Amino acid sequence: MIITHQNKTAEDFELLPDPERIVNGLRDTGYNFNTAIADIVDNSIAANATKISIDVNMDPNMNIRVYIADNGCGMDLEGLKNAMKYGSKERSEKNSLGKFGLGLKTASTAFCKRFSLLSRTSEEMILRKVQWDLDYIAAKGSWMLQFPTIEEDEEEMLNIVAGNGSGTLLVWDNLDRLLKDYKTLKNAQRALAKILNELKFHLSMVFQRYLDVNDRRAKNVEILVNTAQLNSWDPFCTKEEMTETLQVEDVPVDMPDGSQATFHIAAYIIPKKGEYSSIEAEKQARGSNDFQGIYVYRENRLIHNGDWFGFMKKEPHFSLLRVDFSFDYKMDELLSVDIKKSRILLIGELAQYIINFLGAPRREAEKRYRDKENKTVHEKGENAHIPSNQNIDSKAPDLEGSKITPKGEDSAEISNNNGTFTKTISIKNNVDPKQNRVIPVPSIEGNALWEPALADGKHAVNINETHPFYKKIYGPYLAQHLVVEGLDDLLWALAEAENTTCSPSSIENYEDMRFTVSRILKRLVADLPDPEEED
Repeated sequence: MIITHQNKTAEDFELLPDPERIVNGLRDTGYNFNTAIADIVDNSIAANATKISIDVNMDPNMNIRVYIADNGCGMDLEGLKNAMKYGSKERSEKNSLGKFGLGLKTASTAFCKRFSLLSRTSEEMILRKVQWDLDYIAAKGSWMLQFPTIEEDEEEMLNIVAGNGSGTLLVWDNLDRLLKDYKTLKNAQRALAKILNELKFHLSMVFQRYLDVNDRRAKNVEILVNTAQLNSWDPFCTKEEMTETLQVEDVPVDMPDGSQATFHIAAYIIPKKGEYSSIEAEKQARGSNDFQGIYVYRENRLIHNGDWFGFMKKEPHFSLLRVDFSFDYKMDELLSVDIKKSRILLIGELAQYIINFLGAPRREAEKRYRDKENKTVHEKGENAHIPSNQNIDSKAPDLEGSKITPKGEDSAEISNNNGTFTKTISIKNNVDPKQNRVIPVPSIEGNALWEPALADGKHAVNINETHPFYKKIYGPYLAQHLVVEGLDDLLWALAEAENTTCSPSSIENYEDMRFTVSRILKRLVADLPDPEEED
């Protein structure tokens, strides 16, 4: 076998990627409609726009066209070419919301196959238009940027926002990924309306600090969607009197290059249901599980929300807790901000710091939630035990195997087949005669689920309303008397069995048994859902 090899080193040569494969491959960078539009808005804000208008129109043939116009500084011809270039030149302003030079292109082609960029500057006042058409690129096999004719509606759309001044308009055509195929125009319009409602909220949340005229952290910007002006959405409900700020810290960070940056972190407990200044304010707060978590802001623009970065699970107990984590461009490298500016990585010491920071706010949020949960279960269960009380009261005389005589505030003399002796027991007087056999109480020592009791001289059982078994098993069925009666009968029978069979030497064993069973039940029901609060 003869093996040959190249003796002379070949000269370097340029190996260009296939245009069609690249532009189509970059259509799948993970944008949804909300993040795509927000990325375009970033460019408008970076261009110092004070007004941005987004219009999404559907014609009778269900074709959709998207216009995004602003009154920013605009671009000349070289600026337009650079903006349309994949991997455009880096902006001179490091704190710009535009970051990688890809957002305009990848966000647009995620939903359309052709997009046009029109712009004019205050210096030239010449409106120019450039266009990427993915089908045209594929047909030519080359990066052929087109310069098509400016349409009348395009110039009109820009003038509505920019007047006779500088500004930029982005137009999406041939949208093939926004809506599925609908058979009727009405259904398509309904689906589009839902998409636009979600977009409005998303932009109100992401650009909250820009939309709020009273917020001095970011410059003011007016954003409209189909002529409707957006209002800011504050996840922390800071204007509500009942919102509590638990912790606020500004933390210095040493960067890999030797410089120093600072991030801001603050924890907020938003009001519970019924504590808001108005019904509308309560509705706007969106106090559900979906909106708990860490809200991450880069240059006062929200880039991530709705989770705890794996530091803890999303649970109803933390639904009142929301955390503000804000940083500027100096921390971009450390946090690995992605192309869509919708993801960061919290690693190393920074992650550990946040875990430690969350400790106290997490405990307070859980306490607030438990207080609300306990109150809800208590109110629902106030009269739920009356039928079982009546049933037990009618049969108890034939079932009681002991005699209990009070000897103090918390002790009684027990007489059963094992003798007569003193035992610690819960003693209650002046109890509701309809509820003197099964008595829900706010707590029991050792967090036991139940304990024997004596209520106005009658053999009774206390049931711990704050025990997870009561909340999760009783809670959802407090309106169903048969279920409640069965559970009440069981616990009363256990208490009565203890009184009937205990002896001086076994009293502590019975107490340990109650505590042990209660702990086991707590573990068994831990993964069951919490009872939902009724509206």
